[in-house]
Amino acid sequence: MNSMNSTSGNSSHKYQGWIYSILVVLSVVGVAIMDYSVKYGFWYWLAMAVVFGGVSIGLAWKSDQDIPGDQSTRVKKQALHWGTLIVGIMLIFLMQTAMVFENPSTPGLLALLLLSLTAALAGVHFNWRMAIVGLILAATFVAVVMLEDYFWVPLIVAFVAVIVIVQTRRRAA
Repeated sequence: MNSMNSTSGNSSHKYQGWIYSILVVLSVVGVAIMDYSVKYGFWYWLAMAVVFGGVSIGLAWKSDQDIPGDQSTRVKKQALHWGTLIVGIMLIFLMQTAMVFENPSTPGLLALLLLSLTAALAGVHFNWRMAIVGLILAATFVAVVMLEDYFWVPLIVAFVAVIVIVQTRRRAA
C-alpha cells in the first residue's frame, strides 16, 4: 500500500511541476503581449492573476485535504491574497491611462513584478513551490529590464526554468 501511495505522490509532483512551468512560460508571454498591445496586455495580466490564484488555491486545496481544520478559511485567505494582485494590476493600468509611463511596455513589466512578488509571498504562506515560481518570475523581470531589446533572452531563461523545475521534480520522485 505504501508503494501505491508513493507512486501516486510522485505523479502528483510531476503534474505540479508541469503546472508551475506552464505558469512561468505564460508570464513571459504576457511581456511579449504588452509589446504588441497595451489593451490586450491589460486583460492578459488580469487573466494571469486569476489563473495563478486558481492554480494556487486548487493545488493548496488538494494538498490540504489531510490537514485538519476548516479549509474554507485557507481558501478565503488565498482568494484575498490573489485578489490584491488583481487590484494592483488595475492600478498599474490606471496609471497607464493617465499617461504616467513613457514606455508602453512598462505596465506589463510592473504587472510581472507584482505577479512575481505575489507568487513568492504565496509560497511563503501557502505552498513553498509557488515561492520558486515567484523567484523565477523575478529573475525573468530582471532579465527583461536589463535586456529589453533582446526579448529572446528572457524567453530562454523561462525555458531553462521549465527544464529545471521538471528535472527537480524527476529527481525528487
